[in-house]
Amino acid sequence: MANRFVLNETSYHGAGAITEIATEAIGRGFKKAFVCSDPDLIKFGVTKKVTDVLDNAGLAYEIYSNIKPNPTIENVQSGVAAFKAAEADYIIAIGGGSSMDTTKGVAPTKNKSVPIFAVPTTAGTAAEVTINYVITGCWNSSRLKRYRKTGGYSFPCSVCI
Repeated sequence: MANRFVLNETSYHGAGAITEIATEAIGRGFKKAFVCSDPDLIKFGVTKKVTDVLDNAGLAYEIYSNIKPNPTIENVQSGVAAFKAAEADYIIAIGGGSSMDTTKGVAPTKNKSVPIFAVPTTAGTAAEVTINYVITGCWNSSRLKRYRKTGGYSFPCSVCI
């Protein structure tokens, strides 16, 4: 049985915690998820554990996997376009800091962030419970610039650990 505690909104931890994604999505009236996960997590079946939960609950989803280590502006821009095309109403971020950061870059809108459910697969960055994210962009032809963003609009509303 999963245990529940409230951080900013809701966090679940323990065996079976990811099954609560369906409970949260249905309880909030969400219809379609935009699942952000890196290619390796898809390849090794980690993402499938979450999509199986969605399938079993009859919840629609679309997967976005153009996520790279140290996500770039281009990753975020293509994610925004894919999110809009998917017509999803919430996002599920699966992975480590790169997946979380990409998702946080995709989610903000003018007034309020698209709701994010976070499923961390690593420990250390705390990206699933913070408002910070880092996106890498080209500064000039030979140097990279990292953009550190903060904002309450990109905070995950639910975390399943």
